[in-house]
Amino acid sequence: MKKGTPTLALFLLAIFLCSCQSANIPDSNMPDNDVSTPYNQGAESKSIYQLNKPVIELEGHVEIEPLIFPDKINNMKTAVSNVISNTQLLMILYEENPLPIIKEVGVYDLNNQKYSHSFSVPENKTIAIVSVTNGLIVYKEIDNLTNNASLNCYDLKTGENSEIYVFSPEYSSSSVSYNSIVNYNGKIYFDDIVSDGDDVIGVNLLAWDIKTKSIDLYKPNSQNPILLNSELMYISKNQKTGLYFIESSQHEKIIQLSERISVLASATDELYSINNNGNDPQTMRTIWSVNSLLEDEEILLASNAIDLLVANQFVVAWRNFTPEKPIIYLRNLDSFTILLENEIAYNTYLLGDKSGILICSHDNTPTTYYRFTYS
Repeated sequence: MKKGTPTLALFLLAIFLCSCQSANIPDSNMPDNDVSTPYNQGAESKSIYQLNKPVIELEGHVEIEPLIFPDKINNMKTAVSNVISNTQLLMILYEENPLPIIKEVGVYDLNNQKYSHSFSVPENKTIAIVSVTNGLIVYKEIDNLTNNASLNCYDLKTGENSEIYVFSPEYSSSSVSYNSIVNYNGKIYFDDIVSDGDDVIGVNLLAWDIKTKSIDLYKPNSQNPILLNSELMYISKNQKTGLYFIESSQHEKIIQLSERISVLASATDELYSINNNGNDPQTMRTIWSVNSLLEDEEILLASNAIDLLVANQFVVAWRNFTPEKPIIYLRNLDSFTILLENEIAYNTYLLGDKSGILICSHDNTPTTYYRFTYS
């Protein structure tokens, strides 16, 4: 049996098929009662959240509007995957057989409400969109027959589709397959496992030059590239203590990481994390928190699972697995706000530079979409 990959479990998942994912609540260690007092008015209103910051009115800070997309395009179901710009969204077309299978990727223009094809997904292949940055769609492609995985890049301007890298055979079954990928300064940074025979012994950080289409080893024994203050950073391991830390490409900054971190997201000049805070002593159920890493501050607690943490200079948001009002953290105001008072859903957020997309999934009614703009 192969040894487990020595990697920090930072699940920076790419968002794909977020509107058609089942909204099942994880049943392992999740509480069925609340650790918090309600953040909203009304004695009967309960929330899974305990908010450690004020809640302010939406008006004057965020504008929100409903979006309506066609249920089908080219006889396939539709789902929004990423924000390209304030007027363009990346859309995936899929079929259910019975599970969703992505067949096509394209761009949806909000101004003229038209879809344009970008590329098709080959038969027996599955893809996951990693990022859409600087006109490049970076995605992973997995062969369903062999389980082999590759990293690919589609140029929205030229229409060129390039295979960046073919991962090691053990990659797909390792936790490294969830690690982050960054488009920065003309290169795509990603990681892959290192094997010695049948044993996985490490993780290396690699860089693909967008112009020359060449691969270089950027830094051995490092992984999970991330941007902070427009600087490339990555996760390394102290071989003596076994603890992980974030190191800058200039080797001037070191940020120690808690073993409880499960998700990490960059917000331009700050890092936010979802932490596993252990079990509630009364319910013995897992409690989660969202933390400001550099400020060493806990901004909320959740008594049920949250994931897909996203952040930028304006907003911090996450996906909830218990139906809730959509609530986000406004960084510049150090406060929370409720986007919609009457929309109780499993909420997922896609963030762009000037606006974001709120995806509200429900148990028995269709998914609803909204665009919110930062003031």
